[in-house]
Amino acid sequence: MLSSFPNQKVVAETLRRSLQSGRLAHASLFVGPDLNEMEAMAIALAQTLHCENPPSRSEESGLNTDACGVCRSCTLIAQRKDSNVRWIYPESKIRIITTDQIRQLISSFQLKSLSGSYEIAVLCGADRLNVQAANAFLKTLEEPFPGKLFILLTHDAQKILPTILSRCRQFIFEGINRPLIESDIREWLNVFAQTAAASTGGIISRYSLLAPMVSKLADMQAAIETELKNNSPLSLYPDAEEKQKERWEKELQAAIASEYRRQRSAMIGAVELWLRDVWLTLVTGAFPETAHFPDLQAATETVAGRITEKQARENLKNVGQIIKSLETNIQEALILEVFLLKLSL
Repeated sequence: MLSSFPNQKVVAETLRRSLQSGRLAHASLFVGPDLNEMEAMAIALAQTLHCENPPSRSEESGLNTDACGVCRSCTLIAQRKDSNVRWIYPESKIRIITTDQIRQLISSFQLKSLSGSYEIAVLCGADRLNVQAANAFLKTLEEPFPGKLFILLTHDAQKILPTILSRCRQFIFEGINRPLIESDIREWLNVFAQTAAASTGGIISRYSLLAPMVSKLADMQAAIETELKNNSPLSLYPDAEEKQKERWEKELQAAIASEYRRQRSAMIGAVELWLRDVWLTLVTGAFPETAHFPDLQAATETVAGRITEKQARENLKNVGQIIKSLETNIQEALILEVFLLKLSL
């Protein structure tokens, strides 16, 4: 129910007013640190639109403005068994929302609803749309289907195409800003932080961090190439005309490069967040409650205990420089090597 979100009163009330006036956007973007809470709000909105015994209804729009939460429709939606509500999550090893997923969604939305009710698609992790999927989805947003609603969930709106953002109404969720870190990157960061904490501070220790970082990026690149090639039209239609295959090849290479840059940025960003935890520990004199990685407290405190606040600030400055340098033509391995040698750990 929309009335059951005491920590998100602004979002809930804005949605209620939109229902009251009948001006609910055909595409809404939920931005916040807690994906589970945003999913719960999406469920509450879907329940409100489909509730069989609504506690309140707008005379102006004829739409429900809240849900009972217990009727058959509300129960099915909460259990994610209602065919009117589709849930789309990143798939595959590289965790992306694929073009096939979007095409299947568009195809199903082109059919007339048998119930005559709103049909809703919830994209969980909308920042994980790959290039082709994002462009396919954009066309749908530009020419929306009547009675079809999209709810996009993300913790980082900056990773979504600006053209998609411009066609969505944004709802900002309150909460501690702890970005969602993908499990494989979090696992890698755990090893990175533990290795840094166990280091002696010398050059050899820095190189002990370089090898796993380069190895992780290489594995990442290989996984992306394999996944996108397998899903490319080049693999599905080997007998296509040469010009068409050339165009697909260019799109494929662009998609691989784009996805690799995104995942590499996420990896470096995770290091930056951990170094920020180290800096905050030094500034406040204690491990902060707002730390991005509570499970790395021991490693964070170990590193914070042997460097100065100035060195911690320089570490953050160096991360900012490496992010910029990686967008140049300088060799990636060299940039990473220089970065690690500059770190104070």
